[in-house]
Formats: sequence, C-alpha cells, structure tokens
Amino acid sequence: MNVPEPIKGAGRCPSCGSRKVRRVPIPDTRFYATELEACCNCDAAWEPFDPAKLLDADIPRSSFVEPCNNCAFRPDSPEQRDTQKWRELMEQLKQGDGFYCHKGVPIDPASENGFQYPVDRQGKPIAHKLRLCRGYLNMLSRQLEKGEQA
Repeated sequence: MNVPEPIKGAGRCPSCGSRKVRRVPIPDTRFYATELEACCNCDAAWEPFDPAKLLDADIPRSSFVEPCNNCAFRPDSPEQRDTQKWRELMEQLKQGDGFYCHKGVPIDPASENGFQYPVDRQGKPIAHKLRLCRGYLNMLSRQLEKGEQA
C-alpha cells in the first residue's frame, strides 16, 4: 500500500495533508506514544514529534538528536522481548536494510510493524520519504567504534 509523502510542517496530517488535526492522549502501551495526533479529515493517527528535537530542522527527514522514548532500540522494548524476532531483524539489518523512525508515520495496528511506512510497488521502504531511527543509527555507530560489521 502506497502512502503519500508526508507533508512538511507541524500540525498537518501525513496522509492527506489536512490541517484539521487534534492531539489526544492514549494509555501507555510502551509501544505507541502516550499522545497521538489524529486527522479529522481522513481519520489517520500518528505519533507527533517536536521538530526542535531533529538533528537538523531544515532537513525534513533529519534523524532526531536522541532516540525516542519508545524506540525499538531501547533496552526492554516490546520489539526486543521476542528475542527470535529481534535476532531476525538484526540479521536483516546486516544485509543492508534500513530501520526507520515511526514518529509522524500513520499508525496501522494491522501491519507487521504497527505503522504505515511509505513503500514502493515491491513493498520496499521508500527511503527518501523516511527518517532513519536514531536508536538504529546509535547502534551502527557503536558497532563501527568496536570494529564490528553492521
């Protein structure tokens, strides 16, 4: 499923571009954030983020300065609890796959990863429409410092 390129600017729906968005609190699941933004036009919902926390706010797909509070790479994240699945993901990443941030991406609980990342016709992530995950980048950096292969 193709998702339109998220539109620049805070307060806009990443699916349809509408400015009719509202912020709503949700229970803490340790997977999704405790606040979501929802579109009054198309019903999309996503985790909002503060553009001031981007490494370079002038670059729309800039990574964040620090990992998100619900980053998959934080210790004891829900993603890491399934150790077999986590090992499989790490093997995929060693093959050159990227790991992308979920902030600002429409939520899709029925998807494999819980988010509606933009993909091409073959189902591969469209990298120029995505932001690399800061936790993933930090892991790569630590591996490079140790002289390990990513």
